[in-house]
Amino acid sequence: MADGMDPQAAVPPTASLRFYAVAAKVEAATRAAELGFTMCNDTRTLVEYRQAALLELSPGRSPKLVAHSGLAESDPNTPYALWLSAVVARIAKRCENLPANARVLPLSPGMLDEELAAGWNEWLPPFVWALPLTSPEGAVNAVLLLAREQPWPQTLTSDSAEYALLQLGSLYGFAWWSLVARPSVWRRGWKALISGRKLRYAGAAILLAMLLPVREYTLVPAEVISTRSQVIASPREGVIHRMVVLPNTPVHAGDVLAELDDTILRNRLAVAQAELATASVEMHQAAQQAIETQNAKADLGLAEGKWRERQVDVASLQREVDKLAIRAPADGVFVYSDPDEWAGHPVQTGERIGLLADPHALGVRAWAPVGEATNLGQGAAMKVFLKVAPLSPFDAHLDYAGYQPVEAPNGVASYLLRGTVDGAPAGARIGLQGTARVSGDWSVLGYLLLRRPLATLRTWCGL
Repeated sequence: MADGMDPQAAVPPTASLRFYAVAAKVEAATRAAELGFTMCNDTRTLVEYRQAALLELSPGRSPKLVAHSGLAESDPNTPYALWLSAVVARIAKRCENLPANARVLPLSPGMLDEELAAGWNEWLPPFVWALPLTSPEGAVNAVLLLAREQPWPQTLTSDSAEYALLQLGSLYGFAWWSLVARPSVWRRGWKALISGRKLRYAGAAILLAMLLPVREYTLVPAEVISTRSQVIASPREGVIHRMVVLPNTPVHAGDVLAELDDTILRNRLAVAQAELATASVEMHQAAQQAIETQNAKADLGLAEGKWRERQVDVASLQREVDKLAIRAPADGVFVYSDPDEWAGHPVQTGERIGLLADPHALGVRAWAPVGEATNLGQGAAMKVFLKVAPLSPFDAHLDYAGYQPVEAPNGVASYLLRGTVDGAPAGARIGLQGTARVSGDWSVLGYLLLRRPLATLRTWCGL
């Protein structure tokens, strides 16, 4: 030995040191490709072999070559890879039945069928160890094949490299399970749920929940209306001059609500009044002449008739002018749309302008879509949630439901519902909109959840 040489430098590292060196690389692997490369190439630092192949096992699929010694990437579709896949598929059951303390299978051509055994000498050396890589539950997720020309030992000691290889196989199995085969949180939860007693408990809980008694209900769009209202219509043909009262304003009986354009009528009234004045003068002159001459008495009768005719015309036109002011027939709230839309709007006799509603008699108008008409019986309970106060609902009851679908404001074919508000809710006023929940008969939760799917299924299959 040369002077100055460290005598410890010539001593090769022990099997345990080499084991820890490979284990450190396994721990550093973050991808399946890195882990497969370490298994097939760095295992050579622990034991000698000519070639190594890693094949992945997945449920319902054939084994797949994912890594090979000496290759950065492996092609699973080559003849060699397909032969290895068939070999591993053949020995998969044997690998699953190996004891936990000796997970190694000495592979030989006698374990294969004649077709696979015929290709052994072409693809593999004589001596092959198959190391199953298992999960913590014992499922085989991959198989590592190590092949060489020298025989593998039949017995192992605790300080031998082959014994360390078996321990490294367990580490490989856990690492591969963690990176590749580990089920997701959902899969683990589902597996725990369906296993054994938990599945029976869960099924019983779901069955009991489906049998819970609940009331059927339907959520429909709704608005607050008055149950006592009068239609305010135009008394004659004309043009709206202006709306005197703003929308939703309280009014008293006799108050002017709107005015029609009076230009033409007032001109006609002025002409009729002038004609009446002329007829009055003519009648006065005829009366004076009748005193002086007997023949003028006939003219007096004609003048008086003309004067009465003009009086009737003036009275008639005055009544028409009075009709230009549309007045409230009773106390209430005048409900209509935008005043600017009505100004200058031509109307016909009897055309609706608005509603005079009683603010103390509140009701609910709702539209139940045809597919949501759960229970439309008279007296059904209703709970109204206003958009302006969703946390303060109030109760109502259904008075009647239309039998013929109409188009709702949202464009959906619906049944018109009308109800009466119970009591006098503080936040309810005419015109507010929201959602009404119409309660139906008592049923079970399962029917309520499956009602619409069953109806859809019936439309498809016709049952």
